[in-house]
Amino acid sequence: MVAASTLVGCAIGAALFLRPTRSIPRGPELAAPERIPPAARAVIASKMRRHAEQLPALVSEVVVLDYDGVARTAGEIFDEPQIARPVTGEELNGLLPERFFALQDALRTEARVVVEAAARRDSGRLAESFSALTKTCVACHDVYLHGAP
Repeated sequence: MVAASTLVGCAIGAALFLRPTRSIPRGPELAAPERIPPAARAVIASKMRRHAEQLPALVSEVVVLDYDGVARTAGEIFDEPQIARPVTGEELNGLLPERFFALQDALRTEARVVVEAAARRDSGRLAESFSALTKTCVACHDVYLHGAP
C-alpha cells in the first residue's frame, strides 16, 4: 500500500513538474524613437505593454472561437483609457501627431466591432473585425516609430 501510494505521488509530482506552461514567450520589443521625449515614450509604453499582454490572448481566443474570451479581451481594449488629445499644444501629448490620436480612436472602434461580432457568434465578421483591429495596431506602431506620413 505504501509503495503504491509513493508511486502515485511520484507520478503526480512528475506530471506537475513536466506540465506545459500556459504563457506565450515575450516577442521582440518595439523600438523607442528618439524624436519622442522619454516622458512621452513612458506614457505610450505603459499602454503598449498592456496591449502586448492583451493581443496574444485575443489571437488565441479568436483562432479557437472562444467568443466569451474574445468579448472579454476586446472589451478590455475598448475600455482602455486613452491618451488625451492636446488642448493648447504645449502638453506632453502635443508631441504626438494627430494621426496617432485618430488611430487610437480607430482601435477603440475596432475593438467594439470585435466585441459585437463575438456576441453574435459570427465567425466571419469576427475574422474581418479582428483583421481590421490588427491593421490599426500596425499603423499606430508605424506612426509611433516613423511619425505621421
